Amino acid sequence: MRSCERNNRRPIPIPGRAFDNEDSMVIELMSDHLEVITTLTEWYQSEWKPYYGKGGPGNARADLESRCNRDELPIGLLAMEDNQVLGTAALDRDVTTSLTPSVVGLLVEPTYRHRGIATALLNSAEDLTRRLGYQRLYISTTVLGEKLIQLGWEATGEVRFLNAERGSVYVRDL
Repeated sequence: MRSCERNNRRPIPIPGRAFDNEDSMVIELMSDHLEVITTLTEWYQSEWKPYYGKGGPGNARADLESRCNRDELPIGLLAMEDNQVLGTAALDRDVTTSLTPSVVGLLVEPTYRHRGIATALLNSAEDLTRRLGYQRLYISTTVLGEKLIQLGWEATGEVRFLNAERGSVYVRDL
């Protein structure tokens, strides 16, 4: 498990608008906000109980801490407003499909959903993927299919998650 370090803060620009006042929300690297890992751990354990909950095979804190890189996978992203975390996503290898780089752990706190935060995180993940030199980005999901198609992603297949739920795999050529 890597420890997160605070240095060289570099916010990642948001290509789209998340709120009416887009200047209030920024996408930043997880490594710059260690203080939110406990909150995100709780979110993950609640949202994905079969995997991260009690008795599940996952370790949310360890996964989140591993995403404190800046220039190599895995890299965590945060949607922040006034030092409060609104949502998160990461670039990593998808444990279900083994596709890399993939957007994993995309989660927006329920009270902030439907405000464009997931779209801002996806757009920033695309930008970061390009900067890292990759030409494709993947995501596996059960809920974002329609939104991904609207954003230019293409469905490439189906996936069965570790909790036996079925979803789809999408690719975005960059």
